[in-house]
This record gives sequence, C-alpha cells and structure tokens, in this order.
Amino acid sequence: MKKITTILAIFVTTFVMTGCLKDKGFDNNTYGINDPDTQPPGVGFPLASKSKVDFGLDVSTSTQSVNDIVYVNLESGVAASSAINITLTNNTAALVSAYNTANGLTGTSAILALPPALYNVALSLTIPAGGRNVQVPVNVLNTTSLDPNRQYAVGLTISAVDGGYKIATNLDDLLIVFGVKNAYDGKFSLKGRFHHPSGANPPATFSTNVEMQTTGPNSVKMYWPLAAAFASPMIFGGSLNYFGVQEPEFTVNPGTNSVVVQNVAAGAATFYVMGIGFDNAGYNSRWVPSTKTFYACWGYNLGAGGAYGGDGSAARMWIDTLVWTGPR
Repeated sequence: MKKITTILAIFVTTFVMTGCLKDKGFDNNTYGINDPDTQPPGVGFPLASKSKVDFGLDVSTSTQSVNDIVYVNLESGVAASSAINITLTNNTAALVSAYNTANGLTGTSAILALPPALYNVALSLTIPAGGRNVQVPVNVLNTTSLDPNRQYAVGLTISAVDGGYKIATNLDDLLIVFGVKNAYDGKFSLKGRFHHPSGANPPATFSTNVEMQTTGPNSVKMYWPLAAAFASPMIFGGSLNYFGVQEPEFTVNPGTNSVVVQNVAAGAATFYVMGIGFDNAGYNSRWVPSTKTFYACWGYNLGAGGAYGGDGSAARMWIDTLVWTGPR
C-alpha cells in the first residue's frame, strides 16, 4: 500500500515555513494566509494544493487506516497559543462532481463517491496548544465490493475554525481518490522470450518494464508503458513489438500460487492456453510471494507433441519472468 508519510513530512515543513508569508506566492494563491503580523493567521489542508490526492487500497475485508492525508496545518509562523478547534464537512458529492466536470470525466472514466457505509473519518479536529498541525485517518472498512477498474473518492472541506483564525480559501477543499490494488499490483521488470513460426528458434531474450494493474481480487492485467497499451511485449520483426487485441490477464490461485494467463481484450478472437515450455516439459507458471515474482508461459496454437506445439509451425508462445520493482 502506498505510503506518502516522508513526502508529506517535507511538504508540511514547507508549508509551516512559507504559509505565513506575504509575497508573490500568496498573491498567486500558492499560500493560504497573509502575514500574521497584519491579519490573523489561519488553517488549511497542505495537500489541498493538489487537485486530488491518490491512494492505493488493498482488496481486503479488513479495515485500512489511511493516515497523513487528512492533515490540517496552522498557517502561521508561530505555534498555537491555545487549542484550535476545527470542523470539517463531508463534501464528497460536490467535490467529485466538480473534479469530473473540470477534467471531462464521464461514463466509466468518472470518479465515483466512495459509499459512505464503507468508511469513516472524524470531522472534529483540534490543534493542541503549542502545536502546528493535526491529522486524522480515513478508515476504509471493506474494499471487496469496489470495482478495481474504477476510482472512488472522499471529499472534505474545512467549514469552521475557532479562536479568530481564518480558513485558507485555497486550502480548504481536499479530494482523496482511492484505487483498489491487490497483492500482485505494481511495477515490474520483465525478462522474456517469444516464439513465432517466422522467428528464431530458440527465440531471443528481451527486457522491458511493465505494470500489472488490478482487475480483481486475485487478477492483474499487463500494461506496457512504452506502448501505452495493455499488451504483452515481444521481439518481433527484429524489435520490441506487440499484437493488437491481446491483453494478458494473470489470475493467481491464492491457495497454490499457480498462475493462469488469458486474453481479456474486448472483442478478442484469440485465447490462450498455458504453455508446455521450450524444453518439452510442463512449465510451472506461478507467483512467488517472497520475491514478488511471476513466472509464466502461455500462448496459442500450442499442441502436446513438441516444444512449440505440434510440428512447431503455428505456435505462438511467451515465457516471461516479471520481478516486482515497486508500487505504481
């Protein structure tokens, strides 16, 4: 699960140092509150300077606490002399609608409001005397009913603050956008071989980087950033390439960690079978949790009579090793 604690710490420090300045940054709405020497300081969400904050959730029936995002700063050069009470309003519907409209997101591309029954977040916060900030978690209770192909959001607005403090009007709205990610999701280094009847035998090895994107509780689909497409890379025609209308989805059996690969492209006419390998032996397509590595062999026109299927004249086969390099 993505963590932003370190980044946020730097970000918060920056706001503590700069949020109280009256300068070009304030005039351009970079900062939230004017110089506290000339008017009362105020409060704001540091991360509200972004149009949205993204966070990846696991597919889980257990509660996931998302920290260091609902974070309110005192926009002042000095710490609070007494406790500051802040009230938040759940403004999800309005903020989601505004974001979708501003970015032209419609249909299945539009962000959805996270169902209220699936989360909770405290709406009353207090910056203690001597403090400069406060944070509360968003507790997401269960993600198994969420569509991994959609994004969901919670939107909060700072609606009140006591003690004569102001609300920074350009730091008062926070939109948190959640995507569901399973244990197999992430960025991977791929090393592979691809057999084609018109190619070399054995085929050349190639390397590239791919992403595995969640499509279900135990499944991920391969995305190739170099091609900006859901596709399986291969050496074909002397260079890295891919077939159209082929989107490999890896499904892991959570009990055995065995892997099955299938083409899930819309309108696909080609469907895969698991390969027998390049050595006439059964290939152990699998996920290795300890190293976060996929080993998979699959293709089509594969037969039982030879390494490449039948007489080898028509088979297409991929053998890939994918090693996890980090979250996407």
